Parts: sequence; C-alpha cells; structure tokens
Amino acid sequence: MVQNTGADRMYLEDVGEIVMSRAGKDIWLIKSITQHEGFRDRCLPDRIYVVDFPGRGAGEEFLLNRQACGPEKFLMIKEVGHDMMRLFERMFDGKVAQYVILWGGRPLDLLDANPPLQRSGLLDTTYIKLTRIEDRDGFRGWNIVESSFVGEWWPDDTWIIMEECIASGQTLTYFVDEALKNHLPKKIFLFPVCASLEGLEGICEICRNQGVELIPVFNGALIEVAAVGVTLPYTDLGLQPRTITTRHFYHDLNDRYQGTPLCWVGDIGDSIYKPEEHLIETLSDMLSVGMDFEREDFSLWSPVVRSAPFLTRLENEHPEIFSQVRPYLKP
Repeated sequence: MVQNTGADRMYLEDVGEIVMSRAGKDIWLIKSITQHEGFRDRCLPDRIYVVDFPGRGAGEEFLLNRQACGPEKFLMIKEVGHDMMRLFERMFDGKVAQYVILWGGRPLDLLDANPPLQRSGLLDTTYIKLTRIEDRDGFRGWNIVESSFVGEWWPDDTWIIMEECIASGQTLTYFVDEALKNHLPKKIFLFPVCASLEGLEGICEICRNQGVELIPVFNGALIEVAAVGVTLPYTDLGLQPRTITTRHFYHDLNDRYQGTPLCWVGDIGDSIYKPEEHLIETLSDMLSVGMDFEREDFSLWSPVVRSAPFLTRLENEHPEIFSQVRPYLKP
C-alpha cells in the first residue's frame, strides 16, 4: 500500500497563495478550487483557508502524531484550534455564537481559551451530542441522531461550529441542516484540526442554498477521504492521491507514515477518552497498511503502550499484533 513519490501530486503551492503570515504561521487562501481538474462539479466554497504551521509547528505535529492520546491529544487539539481561531478573529461579524459538538469538539471550546478572544462578555454557547449509529443502509454504513442539546439556537451574526475532525461530513451536515431551520447567521466558520474536502460538500450546499457564507479554515492539509478505509467507519484521512499539502509537509508526512495511507488521526474521541483502544487500533492499522515497526520510535509514544496491563490486554485480545510489536515495547 505504498504511495507514489508525489511527482504528479497537486500541492498547496499549485492551487493557493499565502495571504498572511502571523506568529510563525502561514495562511493560505485557495480560491475556486472547483476550477482545478479533479475537483470539477463538486460543491465547495469559493474560498478555503489553510493554516500552515511550518517547521514542525503545533499543527504539523498534530498530524504527524497518530499515536498521541489522552490529555496530550486533548491539549494538542486545543492549542491548534485556538491558534487558528485567533488568526481569523477580525473576520467575526457582530455577536458570535459557538456550537460545540461533543465529544470530539470539546477541546475547541472557546470558553476555555487562554488568553480569551477579545470579545465583550462570554460567547453564546451551545453543547450538542450527536451519536453515530451503525446502519448498513446509511451513508458509509452510519446514521446520525441527536442525543442531547444544552443551550439554544443563538440569533447571532457569526456562528463557529466546533467540530475537531471532518471526514465524510455526515455529522456536520446533519447539524447544519437542523441548525439553519432555526436561524440564518451571516457567516459560519469551521476550524477543524483535520478535515477533508468531501466533508465540506454537504454543508456547503446547505449554506449556499440559504445564503449563508461558509468559511472553512483547515489545519495543514486538504485531505482526501480514503475510498476504502482500514477500519470502521472507513473514513481514513491520510496521504491519498488527492490530499493537498505544501511540498515540504508532504515529505514529512510521507517519511513519518512510511509512504502508506495510514489515517493521521484515527478515532479522535477514542484517542482522547479511550487511549488504550486508540493505541490498539493504531497498531492494528499500522500492521494492516504494511508499516515497519522496526522503523517506529516507540519512545515517543504514551507510556501506556509499554505498561504491563496494556501489554497483557494486547497479548490476550490481539495476539497477532502482540507478536509483531512486542520486541519494540520494552518498559
């Protein structure tokens, strides 16, 4: 499953331009991406922003560390997301409301931002829990249902939807479709720390039909969702043929993931709240795509992966993985 060398790949330098550099970060603007071959006839915003954290900044480190989990992963998402939001704060019109989609969007909650955004008073805030239910007849085998809602539909000019990862976009499209039945803001901002263009299509169509400006701000890459993923829900986000990054970041990603299409993040909810499950899934996916464990620096992984309880569980539940990785997981 090794990828090509990238010679025929499209890069950010080919489709966008740097419109601002602040605090060591480059802001790329991609205009009318649907004019490019491979993206024609797709419903995508006229303007898409990508924040690049060159030199292994926080945003790049997040995408290069599939194995990160627990508090470390939570804090990485918080830092990257809040950094991106501060870069675009001047574009927020009027009153601002945030909608935090639980649980993955919890690290992005601006009520926890330090320092806070320069706004008068607290942000209008709503928390919503959307649950993904397995359904063979649903899109990519899933359906979305609302399981809890704390707050209200705020009649504000600017909405920020806190969704940390956008893959198929099914969750986000469901939410926006319901939300805009209650109020039409002037702008909707998205600040995912890992996201695909495919995931924008549903929400873009809804916003366009309702006359709402959609402003997506991506971290480091415009990712293509794998046609067939390694594990459920089969929405892997990695180095696919139409994943777009800067040239320098492509080489870092290609080297880190050994030229394979391994998903860069896995299930973010599990990675934060169920670190053992995330680590097992990561090891399983690495084995499935053909990564060489001998080339992996396990000293950079969470100490959990070298703990006796974890190794016992791995041996009992996944002996095929344990046999391959055990020589490299020394306490």
